[in-house]
Amino acid sequence: MSLKEKNPEISSEEEIEENEEDIEENEEGEEKEEKEEEEQEENEEEKEIKEKEDIDQRIANIGDENLKIQNIVSILSDFKNRREEGKTRNDYMSELKYLCQSYFEYNSDICDLIFNLFSPNEAVKFMEASDSQKVLTIRANSLKTKRRELAKNLISRGVNLDPLAEWSKVGLKIYSSNVPIGATPEYLTGQYMLQSPSSFLPVLALNPLPGEKILDMCASPGGKTTYIGQLMKNDGLLVANDLKKERIKSLFFNIHRMGIKNSIITNYDAREFAKLFNKFDRVLLDAPCSGLGVISKDKSVKMNRTYKEILNNSRLQKELILAAIDSCNAKGKGDGIIVYSTCTISVEENEWVIDYALKHRYVKCIETGLEIGEPGFVQFREKHFHPSISNCRRIYPHIHEIDGFFIAKLKKYSDGPKIKGETIKKEINKNDKKIKNEKNEKNVNYNEEEDNSEPEDIQEQLKKGKLKNYDLGDNKNKNKKNKKNKKDKNEEDDGIFSGEEYEKDEEDIEKEAKKNIRANKEKKKNKKKLEKNEKNINNDIDLEEELEEKNIKKKKENKKKEIKETDKKEEKFINKKRKKSEK
Repeated sequence: MSLKEKNPEISSEEEIEENEEDIEENEEGEEKEEKEEEEQEENEEEKEIKEKEDIDQRIANIGDENLKIQNIVSILSDFKNRREEGKTRNDYMSELKYLCQSYFEYNSDICDLIFNLFSPNEAVKFMEASDSQKVLTIRANSLKTKRRELAKNLISRGVNLDPLAEWSKVGLKIYSSNVPIGATPEYLTGQYMLQSPSSFLPVLALNPLPGEKILDMCASPGGKTTYIGQLMKNDGLLVANDLKKERIKSLFFNIHRMGIKNSIITNYDAREFAKLFNKFDRVLLDAPCSGLGVISKDKSVKMNRTYKEILNNSRLQKELILAAIDSCNAKGKGDGIIVYSTCTISVEENEWVIDYALKHRYVKCIETGLEIGEPGFVQFREKHFHPSISNCRRIYPHIHEIDGFFIAKLKKYSDGPKIKGETIKKEINKNDKKIKNEKNEKNVNYNEEEDNSEPEDIQEQLKKGKLKNYDLGDNKNKNKKNKKNKKDKNEEDDGIFSGEEYEKDEEDIEKEAKKNIRANKEKKKNKKKLEKNEKNINNDIDLEEELEEKNIKKKKENKKKEIKETDKKEEKFINKKRKKSEK
């Protein structure tokens, strides 16, 4: 028999004890879980409190940074009277750049570029304007409606709007709307296009006319292309080109929606477009760029863009603008007009590119005809550009309250590339022609048969011996020789050329041969010079970019040193304060 059968009372007591132990363990486990939950709640509360404190500190720091920025700007505006003793202008500038980088969230390359373009006060205003959102604008499609009718229809749908500006007859700015602007019946039927006002300006500068052949080299998504077709009134030829197939879809749908019927869409590399088509009356090149003028639309630009990328863009833009010029016909209906535009403010992507085009093609920079904008830079730091570049227009967000833009208008007056050594070529060709003409005039074929067809009276006199000094050559040739050389009158030829004349002619031929040899040598030398000049032209760009990269590296190193020095000064200042507080 088992122990349980012998003493059932003992077994029941043991079970009761086991149950009690289990209950106690469960209660302890529940208590632990409750404690853990309470600790988690407390930790979460502490985290929330810390986060709030961090946010408050950040807000306070932001406020402090903004006050510091304004203070430094005011000091720099009146530096002589407001500066602290022992502080230089470079110290204030390095501190201001550091504060702007942290406050406006710019990287060092873009921050330096902005401060090189503007004064400290203007640079801060530009950064503030780039962070603020711009008013939404639309462009009325005059092919389908008028601006007044469109405004009435939109106001009836609960849209609050106004005319854009005096310089635009088709623009409307929208403050608020009860209806999504990109989904109204008017939008879907192509009565208007969502478009920033600064992108109106390149088309206005291009001034397309009905019946012309016009090329938009970088057309997608189609805002400028559809505006060109609108001004052409669907009369003429409009070629819209873009490199990426993905972007052509939006271009196609916008052209179809806006009712542009005279357009052709192509998918070519714009750099090679001139090899295929080069008879356009006007060309628009809205070149790809760094986008420093539209930071309000894409704020990743101010942190992700680098100066090296800007230089790479500049090289691509130089290739594109030469292709745009080569695609244009100088003798066409449109007077050979090329408009170059970008949505950036950097000189490397704007004035530098136009100056390059002026040096390498037969174009001149003319006035854009726009009523808005600041003139282009003729001088920027150490660089000097062509004086006509002042006809370009710069649009700034802090001045004109629209996206930053650059517009240049070029007029082509002759075809082909412009080379530095071209004048040498022309001189060589002129010398070649002169040498050939001299050869034809002076080289005489002495083996020609003599013409004895003299008058009968003269022949009879010669037979009788009366005319001893008469030459049997051509009378005309003899008269010419007599005018040139008076000595021939005294020479006795007896119907035959004397040996002295042969010797003189041989000497002349030798002299001419020597001259020809010298001319050929000069030709070879000039050709070598031309080849060297062409190589130097191609290498100038690389050298300039390398020098700029070296300057950037030096500047970065200097900045690092300045930052270290400022940090040391701050540490010393803090230590002094601590010592004073301890005392």
